[in-house]
Formats: sequence, structure tokens, C-alpha cells
Amino acid sequence: MNERSIKRVFTGCAAAFILLLLVGPASTVCLADEPALSTFGDGKTVVRLYADYFCYPCQEMEPGIELILADLDRQRAVKIVFIDTPFNRYSSLYVRYFLYAMNEKKTLDNAFIVRKALIEAARKRIVDAEKLEAFLNEKKVGFRPFDVKPVFNTLSGYLKQDEIDSTPTCVIEMNNKTYKYKGADITDALERLRQKKPLK
Repeated sequence: MNERSIKRVFTGCAAAFILLLLVGPASTVCLADEPALSTFGDGKTVVRLYADYFCYPCQEMEPGIELILADLDRQRAVKIVFIDTPFNRYSSLYVRYFLYAMNEKKTLDNAFIVRKALIEAARKRIVDAEKLEAFLNEKKVGFRPFDVKPVFNTLSGYLKQDEIDSTPTCVIEMNNKTYKYKGADITDALERLRQKKPLK
């Protein structure tokens, strides 16, 4: 195992540890419960997107996949689940505010607006809750705090189930099969879904 692989495994373990601190032991996780505030659409194909707001490849990928996801949603082809993965030490704060914003207005269009604002905030290295709130207010992003622990429970369960060790990662469940894509392959896979082509 090379140094880069060791670092990735360590990062994945650290993220899982952070989630356990937030939500408690894995025995409390119930995968049957949907993370309602981060799920959009009612299609038979499930698309789970794992990203970290501080992850540069995630930041670069997000604008390109938004158009594809919006089109898939209009086709009622997919159920989209955003699973923000706290690999960065400050990401848990961002996950919380994304969920707060969805609690205020849960639409896919608003999710895109909020995610764009949070990516911009991450690029500006805003890591204080008060400053992040001020930034979101400036961007006209509404949010309503609530107890996010039940949602974190479900998201943590998916993280473990899909064995996520890096971001961006996309897991697609379709016709009783599971496909997993990383990095640049995600956009290609989503595009194939949009064009109704077989997944590779």
C-alpha cells in the first residue's frame, strides 16, 4: 500500500469516526429510513452522491452535474440523495447548514443554490458558524435549525454501507444492481442515465 492509499484509508476512518461522534454507535442506524431532508425525486433508480464542500474535485464537478441531475429529476427517472461527507475537519458544520436550509425550503433548485453558496464559502475558508450564517444571509439563503441527529444517523449508515473512502463518489442502484463511480467517471455515468444508456 503506497503513501497515498494509506492517507485515503486514514481519511476515511477519520470521517467515520467523526460521524460516530455525531450520531452514536452504528447499531442506531436504520437504513430503511430515508434522509428525508436531502432526498429529491421519486424515480426507481437511486443516485447517492457523496461529496465534501472542501474537496476541490467535488467543487469542480458540482456545476456540471447539476444540469444532468435537474434533467433526470424532470424525467422522474431518479431519486437523488445528497450525502455530504465530512472528510474535512470543518465539513460537519457545512452539512448541518445544508440540512437547515433544506428544512427551510426543500426543493432541488434550492439545494443547488445552497450547495453553490456553501462551496463558495468553503473556498473562502469560512470555518466559523457565525460567519457562515452571515455569509448565507448575504446570499439570501434561508435556513431553519432543527435536530439533525436522525438525518445524520441515516447518512452515516449509507457511508458505511457504500464503503465510502474518498470524494466525490456516486453510488447508483438500478434494476437490483449497484454501481459505484469516482471522480470524473461520475459525470459520465449520470449522462448515460440521462440518455437511457446502459451503465458500465
